[in-house]
Amino acid sequence: GRQQRAEQPTMVTLAAVEGGGTTFVCAIAKDTASNIVDRVSFPTTTPEETLGKCRAWLLARSFDALGIATFGPVDPTPGSETYGHITATPKKAWRHSDVVGALTEGFNVPFGFDTDVNAPALAEYRASVRDGEALSSVAYATVGTGIGVGLVVNGGCVHGLLHPEAGHICVPRLAGDAYEGHNPSLDCANWCEVEAMAASGALAARAGLKDSAGLKDLPDDDGVWDAAAHYLAAMCANLVLTVSPQRIVLSGGVMLRASLFPKIRAKMVKMLNGYIPPLDAQAACSVVVKSRWGNNAGIVGALTLAEDALGAAPAPKADLLLPLLACAAGAALAALLRR
Repeated sequence: GRQQRAEQPTMVTLAAVEGGGTTFVCAIAKDTASNIVDRVSFPTTTPEETLGKCRAWLLARSFDALGIATFGPVDPTPGSETYGHITATPKKAWRHSDVVGALTEGFNVPFGFDTDVNAPALAEYRASVRDGEALSSVAYATVGTGIGVGLVVNGGCVHGLLHPEAGHICVPRLAGDAYEGHNPSLDCANWCEVEAMAASGALAARAGLKDSAGLKDLPDDDGVWDAAAHYLAAMCANLVLTVSPQRIVLSGGVMLRASLFPKIRAKMVKMLNGYIPPLDAQAACSVVVKSRWGNNAGIVGALTLAEDALGAAPAPKADLLLPLLACAAGAALAALLRR
């Protein structure tokens, strides 16, 4: 008789929007979040213009699920009146913008929403587990125009009181550093807010540059990079002391400077002063790492949210009162540095 042909599985089509402070990226992936087959980017201008362009791009395509990951602060709580809104952002034009509403209205597909750092943290965690690593926790930090930190703990993105905002934690000032900081959001009396000291705008100002585009021309031994390494290492040390991540992934434009990684690892280990026994100089090389996707990490993260929305990989939640933990970590770090 005629041999029956095996039924071929239907290929899943995922769509995503990653909203950054300077650029929004839209993409289509087939079957897996990392298999991107179509993408476009738009400058971040006004909500009406930028979200309108993203929506028009999506309307011209068909897909099975949508992931949305955007800069914050955002309201990530389903059922809240402001769920899916950007809230108290320094970008005044974007305050109270209903990102989810603008991008999902009329699309009869499941969707997922989170921050533009929680989403890639989830993607990095999932990829590591697929590779056979026994991880339960991952931190992901992007260091660029701003500094954002996403967290996965026990397999789920951290929300709790809001969501992680560890790019704004207060850390000890580098000895002899007279730089006041670039547009701080917090009042860290006698301390320093990480983003205000180590984001690209702050580093450019330290170096007397017109803008951050000139950072790529600075030599590796410029003092700007030592300052950046100090503040980013202090942030990493605080993350270790609060949520004990097995992996801290550093990404973003500033982290394209490869020489920063060994500086950050060494300074972090020195700050911790042997208090966390598993984390010595050798172990730090596998704890503080680059993203496996480079600067595509954000959009791969947003596509991972689409995977979850489709039910391909259910995501448990890990709720932590992170601001309180960050305060405790700051005190612990200060104590260690005084030893």
